[in-house]
Amino acid sequence: MKVKNKLLNYKDLEIIQDSNHFNFCLDSVLLARFVTFNKKVKKIVDIGTNNAIIPLILSKYTKAAIYGVEIQEEPSILARKNIEANNLINQIEIINQDIKNFTIKRNNFCEIVVCNPPFFRIDENSNLNTKESLVIARHEKFLSLEEMIHFSRILLNNDGKLVFIHLAERFEDIIIALNKSSFSIKKIRFIYSKNEKFSNKILVEAKLSNNKGCKIFPPLYIHNDDGSYTNDVKVFFED
Repeated sequence: MKVKNKLLNYKDLEIIQDSNHFNFCLDSVLLARFVTFNKKVKKIVDIGTNNAIIPLILSKYTKAAIYGVEIQEEPSILARKNIEANNLINQIEIINQDIKNFTIKRNNFCEIVVCNPPFFRIDENSNLNTKESLVIARHEKFLSLEEMIHFSRILLNNDGKLVFIHLAERFEDIIIALNKSSFSIKKIRFIYSKNEKFSNKILVEAKLSNNKGCKIFPPLYIHNDDGSYTNDVKVFFED
């Protein structure tokens, strides 16, 4: 079932979602707000854009052209409807294509790649959802962590940056994959569900430049003890 709602408390933004597919979650909002821009940014690619939640939020903070690449047809159609509903067709383009094919003849294409990727490996122990669309969104069926980083490397220019969110437990995999594609982590923020011992997710900004140094942001706690959102999170719900 398709439902149209105001996009959190962002002015003049609304979003259509379909309960049959992967609806946007807090991860996408946190990721979009972790991205920073300068005047040199002319093109941005969002890998696995789904219903275009990330491009919609990014459009509030940049005039750069944004390309949302989505392998699944139905989410792509929904994403286009969201772009049209928000009068952003002159800034955001949705491409229904596998990122592997999108990168062909697009070397040094953009300044920023953003991705909220599938988090989970597929193996003999995987407990897969019965809905194929959700399996594709959550599991590395068509896009692994290593592939996401590799294809981002192709798309980015020499001073470009890759910004993504992932599971904290895969931090070692992330470092290995980034190093393999000549990326260096420049900014990182660990996310915690509550004030607990272990981080469950991380926000990462990685660049291709040789400049040394990494900024580690303060921990981001999502929930108070009563289950409500912390003030640090609430600020990301509006522009």
